Amino acid sequence: MAMKHLANRIKTEIQMLRSMDLRSAGGLLFLTLLLTAPLAAQNAMRGSVPAAGSGPAFDLSLGATYLAMSAPTGGSANLYGADASGVMDFSRFWGAAADVGYVRTSDVLSLGHSGYVLTFMGGPVFYPLEGRNMRVSLRALAGAGLVDSAVPQNSNYNLHGWVARPSYAVGIGVQHAVTGPFAVRVDADYLRTSFVDSTDTVTAQNNLRLTLSVVFHVRDRQF
Repeated sequence: MAMKHLANRIKTEIQMLRSMDLRSAGGLLFLTLLLTAPLAAQNAMRGSVPAAGSGPAFDLSLGATYLAMSAPTGGSANLYGADASGVMDFSRFWGAAADVGYVRTSDVLSLGHSGYVLTFMGGPVFYPLEGRNMRVSLRALAGAGLVDSAVPQNSNYNLHGWVARPSYAVGIGVQHAVTGPFAVRVDADYLRTSFVDSTDTVTAQNNLRLTLSVVFHVRDRQF
């Protein structure tokens, strides 16, 4: 009796489904999707792991700089000053830097004249190595340099003035995290600037620049 009753019920339901037109079936399907979609979305949100954020990171640094400036006529002068830079990291390996440096001396080559070097440069940064608290960077910067200096023309006269020319720098940096958003970085750069020689002809200068900076992470890396 139970089997006969079940067979009759299945037969009745099949006849009801056959009597439905396509519009009713479509409406039933739409209503089913409408009711189940929020539940499916909620389950997906609960079960998924939040993806890591992406976007550039920003670092600002300020430090003390030493510059060994070569003179076109020979010898070198020691200049001291400050350096400020900003770095934007676009990926794990690449970023872009903007750098402003100013160094000066009260006596250039013992000629009784003061001098300074002011540079504005920018360029790419590459990170070949990175550890838990340390990061090594290589950078190539280009921009403008203003050099105010002096050179001996003869035993009685000196040439003194300033020259503004394109300049560039290539160097390496080592950064070490200290605490929170702060880190320290040491940079060593070969800096190319220009000044005049004893014949008043603009010539290139080869300089060594060392910088010790305090770095502040405006936004941490999220790559």
